[in-house]
Amino acid sequence: MKLLKISFLIIFLITITESKAQTLQKEQQSILAGLTGKTKIKQYKALNDRYSIENRAIARNFLGDWIKELGLNLKEHTYRIDMLRRGVTKNYEGKNIYTMIPSTTKSDEYIIIGAHFDSVKNCPGANDNATGCALVYGVAKQLKALKIRTKNTIVVYFDQEELGCVGSQAFTNFIKEKKLNVHSVHTIDQMGWDKDKDQNIEIEVPTPFLKSIYQKHAEKLGVSAFVTPETGSDHRTFRAAGYNAVGITEEYRNKDTTPHYHQVTDTYDTVNFTYLSFSTNLVFNVIEELLTK
Repeated sequence: MKLLKISFLIIFLITITESKAQTLQKEQQSILAGLTGKTKIKQYKALNDRYSIENRAIARNFLGDWIKELGLNLKEHTYRIDMLRRGVTKNYEGKNIYTMIPSTTKSDEYIIIGAHFDSVKNCPGANDNATGCALVYGVAKQLKALKIRTKNTIVVYFDQEELGCVGSQAFTNFIKEKKLNVHSVHTIDQMGWDKDKDQNIEIEVPTPFLKSIYQKHAEKLGVSAFVTPETGSDHRTFRAAGYNAVGITEEYRNKDTTPHYHQVTDTYDTVNFTYLSFSTNLVFNVIEELLTK
């Protein structure tokens, strides 16, 4: 009888876990649908891209509402920054949004996880980078539910990555000015394509420590985390400032990446949500270990 009760308990726990995973996947699908114009966002028009000031504001507010639904305090980081682009110094204005998931024990350390929410002009930006936004949301939801967190977590959505990592550069400057004790930075860009269905990921220019922990958790799930020298996304601004940073993506350098990159065809319907869910779980496992050590 005791064995039977244990068996029923195990089945119940598995059912609850599967139900939570299905709920999270539906939420990620809803985030993708809104960001890519598959569905309208409240009273606004359906987004055809996240390029203009107006469309980026709609997308930012939409993502902010999802963060608020988690019971987290949303903050805005408005910036003006001069950056050199193609040999010319230009002034940029934009707005990142972020929140903090506090540690459950006293800590001055911070883990940063983020993704950019903008797209290029006339591109729905499903894979690039609505998938990254949905992954970050999925990790944040699970982190908030942890009973023990030994470090603080900053969850951030970056503006204007497509113009040269402008938003992440401004946020890097912001955390430097605040003199935060940053443990590590994890940025997500393009995580919705897996044609060969091997579920591998790439980790871009990781420090030795981050390389080891990502590869360890990838191996536990029976996949590979390939190291690449790719510097074309938000992780580069943090690494250049001396932070322990890594970019996480699909197999961009290994050529199993979306053929719809920066095109009008980068739509909701091209996203592999099974892969997105799997990689969300992998990244969460990494951050969970870092938060509970």
